[in-house]
Amino acid sequence: MKASLTNAAAIEKAMTSPSSVFDRPDEVVSSDLPTPQKIEILRRWQFDAHALQRATDENMSGGNPPMLDEINAALTIVDPSGASAGAFRRAAQKA
Repeated sequence: MKASLTNAAAIEKAMTSPSSVFDRPDEVVSSDLPTPQKIEILRRWQFDAHALQRATDENMSGGNPPMLDEINAALTIVDPSGASAGAFRRAAQKA
């Protein structure tokens, strides 16, 4: 983990830019954050990874390859029912 999650600013940063706070999705899983926050962070990371993948597919590579498999595995651990997936899909369709 790149930063401590002991204050609201660090948590907000994790919510808006997960990869700036966490090195790997499994760090989100093992963090002390409440499950809803873990899910939100991982969903955001998943959204970002999808955007990066689309850019790469369009020959506009912009950095490290996305970790979609790792993110999806982490989401399965913290949200095994996939209950939050519908909201993510709706948000992704609007983007």
